[in-house]
Amino acid sequence: MNNDTAALPITDHSVRVTDIVSLNEHTYQIELLAPKETSLNYRAGQYLKLELDVNQDGEPLWLSYTISSRFNPELANRVCLIIQITSEFSGKVIGCLSSLKASEGALKIKLAMGKAFLQTELDKPHLLVAAGSGISKIKCITEEILHKSPDTHIDIYWSNRSREDFFLLEQFQDWATQYKNLSFTKILESAQSEWTGRVGYLYEVIQQDFSELKNASVYLCGSAQMVYGTIDQLKSQGLEEESCYSDVFEFAPRV
Repeated sequence: MNNDTAALPITDHSVRVTDIVSLNEHTYQIELLAPKETSLNYRAGQYLKLELDVNQDGEPLWLSYTISSRFNPELANRVCLIIQITSEFSGKVIGCLSSLKASEGALKIKLAMGKAFLQTELDKPHLLVAAGSGISKIKCITEEILHKSPDTHIDIYWSNRSREDFFLLEQFQDWATQYKNLSFTKILESAQSEWTGRVGYLYEVIQQDFSELKNASVYLCGSAQMVYGTIDQLKSQGLEEESCYSDVFEFAPRV
């Protein structure tokens, strides 16, 4: 492992919510800015923790979210998150962040955590696999690969349950147009009206496209069931778990 992919110390910072952008009906991109002289250093694919009094009871909680934007030294005090409203609790999170933006209030963050950051040799093909909001991590890793090594072969697979759940499609499709070595595949588990993408489980679609995955570096982001299930199903294509990276390995290791 070289210095560009060595783990970084975890640091505490005060930031402000400077922008909240709706990406679809229930997904938001959050921009956080620290003071200008601050460097919010992290590796592509890591996550941060932010402190929010979600329940308005004076007992703030530390919440983990993947950083969705690559580290840019020219904007070293900036990080972006992608947060979906999937429950009453996550709705409260967006409400808290909106209130902080309106009041220009500060909040505390810790970064950066996670061992499944980009750390692989970029002369090898990379398979990036996401379910649902897991695309946040894949977006960040893709940006970093394209910045460091635009000729790296990248295949991105993203699955959702409904076509309305997709967002930032224009960004991924623009990459696929601009970089002939990058492919982007959107998937639904079951067919829906007006759907023009692929249909099936993630591993099924990948199996249709690959007969050999032995040399690929694979990053997976989603539930433990999705990650382990995909890895196990793709072993017949030569996929080795030692070549796979996922936060699931830390928070839900195999029993």
